[in-house]
Amino acid sequence: MNAARHSALVLLAVASTLPSAFAQEPPPPELQRDVFRVETEVVLLDVVVRDKKGRTVRDLRSDELQVFEDDARQEIGGFRFLDSRAIGEAAEAAAEEAEASGSAPAPPPPRPGESRHLNLVTLLFDQLDVDGRNIARKAALHFLELEDRPDVYVSVFQVGETLKLLQQFTTDREVARSAVMRATGELNTQYTSATDKLSEATSRANDLRDQFVSSPAAGTLSAAQLGQEVAMADMVVNALRMTDTLQREQQGRSVLFAVLALARQQQRLAGRKTILFFSEGLQTPPTLEHVLLASISEANRANVSVYGVDARGLSATSSVDAGRETLKQAADTSMRQQLSRGVLPVTQEEMLLSDTTESSLRMDSVSTLRQLAESTGGMLIGNSNDVRKGVAQAVGDLRGYYEIAYSPTNRTFDGHFRRVSLKLTRPGVSVQTRSGYFALPPGEGTATFPYEVELLGALRATTVPHDFPLHARAFQFGFEEDKRRYTVVLEIPLRAMRFSKDADARFGGAHFSFMGLFRTSWGSVAEKFSQDVPVSVPRRQVDSLQLGNAVFLRSFALPAGRYRLETAAMDQRTKQKAVEVATVSVPDGRPPVALSSLALIRRTEPVAQGALASEDPFRVGEMRIVPWVVEPEVTPADSISLYFVAYLPPGTHDPHDFLLEFSRDGQVVNRSALALPAPDANGRIPYIARISAARFAPGRYEIRAELKSGGHEAAETCSFRVAAVAARAPEVP
Repeated sequence: MNAARHSALVLLAVASTLPSAFAQEPPPPELQRDVFRVETEVVLLDVVVRDKKGRTVRDLRSDELQVFEDDARQEIGGFRFLDSRAIGEAAEAAAEEAEASGSAPAPPPPRPGESRHLNLVTLLFDQLDVDGRNIARKAALHFLELEDRPDVYVSVFQVGETLKLLQQFTTDREVARSAVMRATGELNTQYTSATDKLSEATSRANDLRDQFVSSPAAGTLSAAQLGQEVAMADMVVNALRMTDTLQREQQGRSVLFAVLALARQQQRLAGRKTILFFSEGLQTPPTLEHVLLASISEANRANVSVYGVDARGLSATSSVDAGRETLKQAADTSMRQQLSRGVLPVTQEEMLLSDTTESSLRMDSVSTLRQLAESTGGMLIGNSNDVRKGVAQAVGDLRGYYEIAYSPTNRTFDGHFRRVSLKLTRPGVSVQTRSGYFALPPGEGTATFPYEVELLGALRATTVPHDFPLHARAFQFGFEEDKRRYTVVLEIPLRAMRFSKDADARFGGAHFSFMGLFRTSWGSVAEKFSQDVPVSVPRRQVDSLQLGNAVFLRSFALPAGRYRLETAAMDQRTKQKAVEVATVSVPDGRPPVALSSLALIRRTEPVAQGALASEDPFRVGEMRIVPWVVEPEVTPADSISLYFVAYLPPGTHDPHDFLLEFSRDGQVVNRSALALPAPDANGRIPYIARISAARFAPGRYEIRAELKSGGHEAAETCSFRVAAVAARAPEVP
């Protein structure tokens, strides 16, 4: 169980698509041809073999090596050693000789279809402090000095809230050096850890709790005051713990989706592909475990090796200590929970006890960075203030490696992880290769995570499953260049999910997943989103939780066209599924005056501390609006709240008129003119209108909103129902 599950009883999330930096600036022409991709019909491994002194072994024979997949031996279909440096130097020498003699112009670099001897290296920089930036800068510049060859293409990216492209693939080392200096010249403290403050606050709260439990003055004023101090100390602990969890999850999510996106985009590029990832450690809370495994799988399917460069130097011990301290906090909390049972109320810290224990196992950020590196055929470079030696070893791996291909005996696309292992008969050597891959269906726009396989099957089924209610709607909010931004709101009733006892009988849990696709009129996938949702709460809260709905938000910018919004959800415990299909028409162009979709408000709720407001049109200040996805039914005693955003040209001072019109059976029954406030600097006017339902007789009504300004107008509609209220029977005396 983890903290995110407790904070997501009604689950709201806004996520952009995977970073698409390659789409912003296309690769050089010599890298753009379609190339061989790793799929489950053929698996291609890049393998590095070293002797006891760490030197590359260059004379290994195919009969000295065996390949296993899930312990089943595989027949090797291809085996060769690639000395990329020798090939590159030979090509460079031939080009220089031809150019010097004037006999022929220098030939261009080999095209992907002609040779696999290009080396593609991505320098990826995480959030770094001052010392980390210095270590990363020296290591990256040292790499550029060692690998100044025309067959080594280098790109530079930076991880922040999104993946930022600083330099597209280039062989120009001066350009690459400039990008490295930009990446390491900015201090970013977005993910300042709250762990130290959390430890101090927890210690303070535990001391107060001990005093309260052992106090002989129970029931006196001093005991009541001490109890209040305990409660206030617990509030501080809970706030810091939530902040720490959000920071770790946000940083881990940014990094893992960056690696996943880079690997996926590089599937279409030829040659040996390497990511040098400069980081101060990678923490993955339990909610991100499947994203970590999917990132590893995607890198392996794309033949991308990650080399993790620990930029913290010799002082890199705090992550292990943090894990131990967190585990100690869990043990102390468990003991105090037993001592204070019946004396003090259960705290959030106690509710998250199993979370704390599970998360502590993932707080050794160096181990997670090592897992990402070694599972993709790379290595961890660290434990030193000078990591140039490790970088030099990574350069050696670029210069000489074995390429092994095999066709797996298991050809089922079942989404399971296939473990790959190698055995060498030659003594005194070590092998560095990939850990395996998820057996996902090949092709663009298909499964990224294993749980998506069955959801895709439900979307493609001849008989559409409707085992439980599922509702989805796309709300249009704003513009992005020549596109319109849509926010999909997906709603799943929790009463349809099976809740059962967790391993800890005090808790009840459910587990469900969902997926959505925007499919173009010709059938291709324009956008895809999904999430796996394990939920665990105290058993006493299960009944009340099942009365509500799980609500999810995803935002996308879509070009003009007609789309099918296909959504699917599945209860992972019962395997019941549901599919919903809707049509979304995106108009062309950006009008001077516009309205967003009209959203009838179901409820509002506070935004979690630390949550980002980007791309969330339903966030208003520190509150988030939860809209009705289906047509709501209200009683005359209810009020109707309508949310929308009006869009005017930025900087405009033209007067504007706004009218709400209510119709029943095509007949207008009410009109209300509203005075909207002035637009903000971007021309936006977010507004909430409240209307009493008492003025409407029972029936179905349509609301039409009309905005006029500067000779232009825009209109949007939505609908609701007013229920008839049965007459109350007189009371019997």
